[in-house]
Amino acid sequence: MGPCDGRAEARVGTLLLGTSGWDYPEWVGPVYPPRAVDKLRFYADRFPIVEVNSTFYRLPDPSVTASWVRRTPPRFRFAAKFPKTITHELRLERAGEELGRFLEVLAPLRRAGRFVAALLQLPPSLPFDPGVARAFYATLPGELPVAVEFRERSWRVPASYALLREFGLANVVVDGPHLPIAAEVTAPFAYVRWHGHGRPIWYDYTYSAEELAAWVPRLRELAATTTAVYGFFNNHFRGDAASNCRSLAAELGIPQPSGPSLRPLDG
Repeated sequence: MGPCDGRAEARVGTLLLGTSGWDYPEWVGPVYPPRAVDKLRFYADRFPIVEVNSTFYRLPDPSVTASWVRRTPPRFRFAAKFPKTITHELRLERAGEELGRFLEVLAPLRRAGRFVAALLQLPPSLPFDPGVARAFYATLPGELPVAVEFRERSWRVPASYALLREFGLANVVVDGPHLPIAAEVTAPFAYVRWHGHGRPIWYDYTYSAEELAAWVPRLRELAATTTAVYGFFNNHFRGDAASNCRSLAAELGIPQPSGPSLRPLDG
C-alpha cells in the first residue's frame, strides 16, 4: 500500500478517539481559553484525531487543508466528511466531478500521511439500491479509506454489507436514536460515531459514565478484529464531545496527548 493509504500506517489495535469538528463558539471556556488561540493547534495538542465536518457543507481550498498539516503535530490524524452535494443532492449518481473536487481537497492530508478515512454519511431519505451503491462505490479510488454511515434501515441488509466488504469500505458503527447499534465489521479498520440521544436535537446530549463504560468492551472487540478503530463524538453542545471523549479514553486506558500549554477541560 502507498503512503496515501491511511490503513497502511495503522498498527494492530490502534484506537484513536476525537470529536466531530473543533471550531464551535460554545467551546470557548469549556474547551478553549477565553483568549484568542489557534483552535486547531490547541485541539491537536489534546486529541490525536479529528473528523472534519465542514467539508460536508462547503469544500475549502486545498491550501486550507495544507495549512492544517502545518498547524498540527506529525502524529495527528484527520478524517473528513464527503460533501452533501454527493450524498444529499446528487444522491450518489453522476457525482464524478464533485468527487474529484473532494479528492483535491484531501490531497494535502493524504500526501502528508495524515488522513485516515473519508466519511460517507448517507441521507435518511435515500433507500438502498444495490445498483446505485455498486456504481458509486466503483468510482472511489481503491487506495482511499472510506467509511459509510447508513441512516435508513433498508441499507442494513446482507447485500449492502456484502458490497461494503467487496469494496473494502467500513460500516460506520453509530450510537444515536434513529437506528440500533450495528457493529458489523466490513473493512480492515472500524469507524465509530456517537451522536447522542437528545430531544429534539440528538447532539444536545451528555453521555453518562455508565453509557461510556458500556462502550469499553465493544471498542476492545473492534480493536481486536481490525487494524485500527477511529471514534468521534458529535455531541458538541457545551463542549460535551470533548469531555466525553476524554472520559472514554480514560476508561479504555488510552493516554491522550497533553501539550505543555493545556489546562483541564473543566479547569
